Amino acid sequence: MKREIVVAVAGNPNVGKSTLFTILTGEIAHVANWPGTTVERKEGIRRHRGRVIRFVDLPGTYSISATSPEEIVAREYIVSGEPDLVLVLVDSTAPERTLNLAVQVLELTSRVVIALTKADAAHSQGIHIHVDKLEEKLRAPVVLVSALKGTGIRELLDTILDVAEGKRSGKSTLRINYSWLEPYISEVESLLRKQNVLPEYDRRWLAIKLLEGDRRLEDLLIQKGLKTVVEKTRSLRQAIERSTGRSISEHIITSRFNYVDSIARETVVRVPAPSAPMFSRIENLLIHPLYGPPLGLLILLAAFTAAFALNTGFPLNIVFSSIGLSEVAELVEEYSLSGLVEKGFSILGAKTAEILYAAGAPSWVVALIAEGVIPGVGSVLSFFPLIVIIYAALSVIEDSGIGPRIAVSMNRFFNYFGLSGKAIYPFMIGLGCNVPAVLASRASIEEEERKQIIVSVPFVPCQARLIVILAFVTAYFRKPVFQALSIISIYAVALLLALATSLATRRVYFRKKTPPELILEIPPIHRPSFKVVWWLTWDYSKHFLRKAGTLIVLLSIATWWLLSYGPGGIVEDVRASYGAILGKAISPLLLLYGVGGENAWKTAFALIQGLAAKEALIETIAVMQGGEVSTKEALLALGLTPLQAYSLLVFMVLYVPCFATIAAIYLETKSLKTTLVSMLYMIASAMIISLTIYYLGQLILLVAT
Repeated sequence: MKREIVVAVAGNPNVGKSTLFTILTGEIAHVANWPGTTVERKEGIRRHRGRVIRFVDLPGTYSISATSPEEIVAREYIVSGEPDLVLVLVDSTAPERTLNLAVQVLELTSRVVIALTKADAAHSQGIHIHVDKLEEKLRAPVVLVSALKGTGIRELLDTILDVAEGKRSGKSTLRINYSWLEPYISEVESLLRKQNVLPEYDRRWLAIKLLEGDRRLEDLLIQKGLKTVVEKTRSLRQAIERSTGRSISEHIITSRFNYVDSIARETVVRVPAPSAPMFSRIENLLIHPLYGPPLGLLILLAAFTAAFALNTGFPLNIVFSSIGLSEVAELVEEYSLSGLVEKGFSILGAKTAEILYAAGAPSWVVALIAEGVIPGVGSVLSFFPLIVIIYAALSVIEDSGIGPRIAVSMNRFFNYFGLSGKAIYPFMIGLGCNVPAVLASRASIEEEERKQIIVSVPFVPCQARLIVILAFVTAYFRKPVFQALSIISIYAVALLLALATSLATRRVYFRKKTPPELILEIPPIHRPSFKVVWWLTWDYSKHFLRKAGTLIVLLSIATWWLLSYGPGGIVEDVRASYGAILGKAISPLLLLYGVGGENAWKTAFALIQGLAAKEALIETIAVMQGGEVSTKEALLALGLTPLQAYSLLVFMVLYVPCFATIAAIYLETKSLKTTLVSMLYMIASAMIISLTIYYLGQLILLVAT
């Protein structure tokens, strides 16, 4: 591995290169002139993820056509072999104009990272760029950054390391179709291949530049004794221009600008500034010190409630149940999006098993596919509708300009816990699902705040844990007032622990006493663009499918194996499985809560099942009690006292949310150590708090009697 990574930084004048260079390097380590020129050369150092990155600032140019000393310096340094990659800056406020240099560099080399600068200014001007689509078109990593606000810097450095280490980069240079010129380009390429000239340059790019009449390249070839190659290409160029009556150079420039224009049309959206007085009234309310915070919370709560209702039926199912319409509540749950997905994969699993058995497949293969792979994929897709809906709601709120104002109004509250107002998003999302809540940490400008959110939001009770809470509370507390107090107190404990974890992480681990600054560009409130909302929603959602989805499927298969196999091989009774053995091994811990005998290992086994999905915890307890009883009867059969039930419920809510959340933590931190430490911290916190509640309750009961 190289001791340091060298990055050449290229960009048009006034693209924000000097500002970004300063932010990336902190200070300039070396200033000199490029050899044999009066053109200034600046270098700076940055350490990131244990690697040293040396940034070399190239002269500001509009092209690499070698028509000036600056262009010659920039181009020849790129192909010199010294830089590991080229960082090309593109102005987000003028992408159509500044993409041209990036395209030229991509034609020369595939080891390129594109930084879209001035992202804050672009947003305030209503300019939106579809980053993923631009990456696809250019076949190079693209990162949105703002040097002034500090956004995207971490992602940019991560991307630079990934490209330098070969994890991300184009397999070949960018290829633009130059229409009628293509046969002549191929002819010159063939000539260059025979002579093996200037191997440091891409052969197609070299052919194009020679056809353009690049004087610098012609001089280099003549210096190497290849005057015949120059003469042949000159003769070919003159013959082409005579026969076509068209300038090759003009055709190439026009084709390249047309290519850039076609990309911009697909990836750039400009939203006109609003003029309706209604938007001004909304803006005034959102920034009001008294009305702003509750109004912002109400907007977020309404958006997420709608998302949960569509995906799981909650809270409509609770509302219908409370007014005596239990059948309607069941229908709402059954025909919600996640309910339909689960039902579909249940049918698919059963049909697949029938087909495989009929085909004579071994029983273990049938079980692996029908009970491991298919349910694993199903669990991923059951998360997917909620993630899509939540991100769609967030995209509407963010693109409309309402989101930044909510963050500003909540900033003072979150500052008390070492966070900025932007933390409101992941904390609210966490009430529905911890997976997108962890992913939402990416919105943090500061690395420390991002990690604070990653380790704290898993404590926020998600909708799956709400199911567990409701099941236990309705089983062990008969009076509505006690049920309500139990639910409210558990949510309060969980949310306070999440906020306290964030504050402790900042103060103790990062040793920072001040909260992060809230740096936001606040655009005017306007109608969101459907196209932009779709971009943002799909981009976030597909990242979940690609990354977290794979890990969730693998963990689901691992869970199936634990429950399907025991020391003697495949088990008929789940109580003989490795999972049950593991449950019995940890059941002595439940003696701390006064729970022993059969109920101890059954509860421990249910806790293990809850790692796959919290809903499985209740289902497992019902199965362990014979499967023919109601959920309430199954829970009561555990023989717990109300104090034991409440204490264990606190533990169930606070310990590891699910494998999907663990997968999200690992993918966001890229650290197995951080993921394991987070898991141990969650389990330890859950035990300490729940046992404290249990023994304090015992003491109060003892004193009372």
